[in-house]
Order: sequence, then structure tokens, then C-alpha cells
Amino acid sequence: MKKVIGLGLLTLALTACGGGGGNSSSSNNEGDKTPVANAEITGVYTGKTNQAQNVIGLVDKNNKFWFLYTPPYSNGITGFMTGDLTVSGNTVKAIKGKDFYFGGSAVYDTSINGTFETKKSLNGTITYTPSNQVTFDTLYDAELNNSVSNLTTIAGSYIGQSAIVEGIEEATLTISNTGVISGKGQSGCTFTGKIAVEENAPYYNVDLAFGYSPCLLAGQSVKGVVYYDSSIKSLYAVAENSTRQNAVLYLGTKQ
Repeated sequence: MKKVIGLGLLTLALTACGGGGGNSSSSNNEGDKTPVANAEITGVYTGKTNQAQNVIGLVDKNNKFWFLYTPPYSNGITGFMTGDLTVSGNTVKAIKGKDFYFGGSAVYDTSINGTFETKKSLNGTITYTPSNQVTFDTLYDAELNNSVSNLTTIAGSYIGQSAIVEGIEEATLTISNTGVISGKGQSGCTFTGKIAVEENAPYYNVDLAFGYSPCLLAGQSVKGVVYYDSSIKSLYAVAENSTRQNAVLYLGTKQ
């Protein structure tokens, strides 16, 4: 989106957001917490980590965050983080975050503690293990938040790349004027789904279902969000499966 993160995946990225030192995905025994609804944190944010990684993403109306990141000193997207934020005053916390690191075919458990200022900033610390932490500083991007989701705007054909934890491939997809999605990867894997407008918000909600062989997520479904940057005709889609052990990242350019 804009020039913060270049469109394209780096399959030989150096590190995950946590520096590659986090434990692989495992159960988290800290207990569930229901996010407190707070529309004031909703929005698109851009910034950096202390590892010189560019980050961009959004917090949706349910206080779920979806943040994409690059390798250090680079512009190619190599993974994304997601989870539910609990909001209290101007502080935020997430105890069951996930880092889907496509550059290293790994999934990491994370927790986040941070602070935010309404329509100004969102900053915090991402913890993988007690000794492995990454800090991030992001700003509310007024320009990116100025767009409003509209099916007519996003409808069309896209060429790009699709990634899951097991690998990355070239893929095409089409979005109809009613939000119906159909797509196919270079491997022959097909997927279908639906994209829906989020009222008065710059993002869309998306549901996808994968076909069977040769799909590595055969028969599985994922849910997530989509952002479309009309200024550069770029689509960014992120979604995770119900077990939160795998996820999909699609980056495409409208034809």
C-alpha cells in the first residue's frame, strides 16, 4: 500500500518478525479473553519494528489486528501477524497472537502489550519467548484510512502470488460485482469464496474455501480481511483457518 511495502513475496527472507527465535506454534494456556469493543482503535497503521522491518496493517471493528511485515531493510512482504486485542483505556493486549512467517514456513505463538492514541498511533512489544521480543511503532495513516470499501471498486481480475505456510505460488483470482471470488494457483489448486463490504471502513471481509487435490489446504476454509489500494491497483488479502495453524496471504495487481 503506497510505497511502504513493495508488492511481492520474498521466499528467502532472513527472519520472521520475531527474529526466528520464537518457539513453533503450540497451545497457549493463558486462557481466553473476549476483546472489548472499541471502535476508536479501528484503522490502518504503518510503521517499523526495532529490527528495521516495515509493517502495515489494520485493526478491524472487532479489535482483531492483521499486520503484514517485511524482512529487515527490505520491501517484500514475508509474513503477517494476527490476533485479538483487548483494549483498556489507551492500553492494548493480545495473549494469543499468531505470526505466520511464510519466508520460513513457520507459525509462532506471540503476545502483545502496547499503547495507542486514537487516530494517531499504535505502539508495543511483541513477545515470542521471555528473551525474544520485538518492538513496533506505527502511525494511523489518514490517507489509507480515507478509502471506503466498495464492491464496484474492487471487482476485477488479479494476477499475483498466494502463500500458505507450506509454500508460495503464482495465482490469479477474479472478484465479481457481487463479491463472488474464484481463483486458481499455478499448481492447479482452485479456490472460491465471497468478499463483503465492511460499512464505513477501508477494508473488506473475506471467506475462502479451497478445492481438493492438489491443494495443500484441501477442503479447508479461511476467514480474514482484504485491503485494496486503488492508487496502485494492489490487493492485499490475509486470512487464517479455524485452527489457527495455517493462513493465506494473497498479493495481487488488478489487470
